[in-house]
Amino acid sequence: MATATSTASTKSHMPGLLYLALSLLVMSVPALATEPLKPVLPPQSAVAVGGLAELRDDVYSADLKWSVEVAPCNCLSFYTDMSYRFVSYEWQTRHNGRVHSRMDLRVNGLNESFVGMKFFPLDYFGLNVSWRFQPGDGSRVERFERLGIEPMGVYRFSPNMVLGLSGQYYSFIEDRNYQPGDELGVKTSFVWNAFWDKRARTGWQVGYVFLYRWRIQESENHNLAKEYQKMDDLYRGFRMRGDIARYFGWFPFPFGIGMAYEMNRGYLFGFETGHKVELYLRAEFP
Repeated sequence: MATATSTASTKSHMPGLLYLALSLLVMSVPALATEPLKPVLPPQSAVAVGGLAELRDDVYSADLKWSVEVAPCNCLSFYTDMSYRFVSYEWQTRHNGRVHSRMDLRVNGLNESFVGMKFFPLDYFGLNVSWRFQPGDGSRVERFERLGIEPMGVYRFSPNMVLGLSGQYYSFIEDRNYQPGDELGVKTSFVWNAFWDKRARTGWQVGYVFLYRWRIQESENHNLAKEYQKMDDLYRGFRMRGDIARYFGWFPFPFGIGMAYEMNRGYLFGFETGHKVELYLRAEFP
């Protein structure tokens, strides 16, 4: 989670840090993160690493994830998000003592990967462009490359609170004659630095993100005759994430330890949900 105070002034970075972060960005292209749900914020420089546990479609998984964002100035940044899935189990249970089974899905490996760029020509408005690569062996779903375009707006409600709102458009790349339908989304967020001491770089940080996304056209299987190509997979659903972190003055830059909970794949008129719990470390370089 990003802080509300790290974008108040023009950024100055050590060349060594910049070169290191850019190298990590380039190395991540062939590598592969579960799609991050981040607050809407202007460009900033930060590095984060964490572990997460996920429940999705009765599958329990554990990942190591990390992210890097590099901002040469307060109007432009480049970022990447990656993760490695260590284990994934599927549980099958029935009541009354009939069946209790566990299956190792053996999908450990690199998960989805993302690279992108934020450009803010104005302090309160910008554009986020991202690319998702085809995941490795650590993912059973979302097997397609994807281009994302996200206009973003931010409003500094107070010196320690930033509100954000964005729209999303996603287009997928056809693979093996299967074309997923395009998607739209709307995301809103806030980041609040509570009891924040700027001089000591200490305090609490609370954040919340809500995303609503829907598919605007049916996917098509071009391996079938034209009258049978439509996949009847229109959907609409939401994801939401809450963060809380404590920042300590141990280093000459803000360093925090945080925890997050996310509910994803929740449908508005049903109970189809997934859950994530994440513990992370995060350092910023204002």
